[in-house]
Order: sequence, then structure tokens, then C-alpha cells
Amino acid sequence: RAVDFYVEGAVSGGASTWQADPNIGGTLHLGFEFLDIISVETMGRIGYSAVDERLLELLGVGAKAAIPIQPFTPFIRATALHQHEMPVGVMGNDTFGHVMGVGDGIRHRFGIEGALGASITFAKYKKSLFMAEVEGYVDAFPDDRGPVVYGGASLGFGIQVGL
Repeated sequence: RAVDFYVEGAVSGGASTWQADPNIGGTLHLGFEFLDIISVETMGRIGYSAVDERLLELLGVGAKAAIPIQPFTPFIRATALHQHEMPVGVMGNDTFGHVMGVGDGIRHRFGIEGALGASITFAKYKKSLFMAEVEGYVDAFPDDRGPVVYGGASLGFGIQVGL
């Protein structure tokens, strides 16, 4: 298929380079895939991390390359990231501002993410594919205002529609 639109949702868990800093979260990927191989996508992730009881909000823009074999499709992703980190306790004072990324106490951080994963197509309906997905990822940030590295894994589901 020449061009597909996809949406993928996943739950994730991981840790950071800070001691005893596990995190949990949810991720949403929206993208366009060309010739079943190359995709451009946006990503949003929201999570909670233990140290400082902080909320993690992450936005990304990147690319994914896949090996188009069915039903099992391995892939690699590279994403440019912008992450907000803030203590959950300060959010009550200006919830809307914090969700929008302009509240007090937010650490704005830029970084990159690399990921390896695979999807398996478990159902097809007309021009749509339904997939389960597993992925491992590493996020790296060049500053030391928070953890320099986050790592984790996610499990999710997605739908891909031929355009």
C-alpha cells in the first residue's frame, strides 16, 4: 500500500538514571507510513515518576523504519523530544497552565529517543490492519536538570488504515 495513516496507543513502564525512580505512563503515536517502510509521526506521552513525585509530559516528532514482512513487522524509531517535568504537588495551583506547559516549577527539556520494536497484525478489515505492538525505548537528555537517561518498554495496540 502506498500511504497509510496509523494511530497506536500503549502503556509503558521504565526507570531513569536517578536511583529508585520507576515510571509508568501512556503513549500515543500518530503517523503516516509510506510504502510499508518509512513513517513520519508525532508522539505524546504522559507519565508519573517516583522521585519528586513528578509528572512527565513528552511531545515528539520523528521517523520510523520497518521491515515490511507480515504478520510480524520489526521496526526502529528515532524521535526528537520536548519533555516537561514537574512535581505533581504544584499542579493544583494552576492545573490548566501546567497541562499547557506554562505553569510554575516546570523543567523544559529537549532530547532524543531511540526505540526498537515489533508489531504483529492480528486482524484485517477492508483497508484496515489491527496490530499488537511491543517496544523498548531509551530517551537521552543533554542537560542535568533531571535524569539524563530514561529507559523502558511499552505494550500497545494500533490501527493502520490505507488511504
